[in-house]
Amino acid sequence: MALIAATRRYKRYPAIAMEKGWQGRVEVHMEIGANGMLANASIKSSSGHEILDSQAMDMLKKGKTTVQIPASLRGRAFSVDVPVIFNLDNPSS
Repeated sequence: MALIAATRRYKRYPAIAMEKGWQGRVEVHMEIGANGMLANASIKSSSGHEILDSQAMDMLKKGKTTVQIPASLRGRAFSVDVPVIFNLDNPSS
């Protein structure tokens, strides 16, 4: 949950996507190594628009660097799926 909250500050709705009326939900799969560093990130499910998928990936990578790993997960590798929704009715959320 902290990751989702931290990444929101990096969310940018691409102008071209807004102009074209593109919306969608991207699900990003992130693998965190035992050292707490991002080991891998990939698109688990696409919005159908590459620019939205790329923006979701970028915001999560930036946000991950600001989040502390919970004590219960430190020293262990784990993965998490994070949804990112691009909605023109509420572009900043």
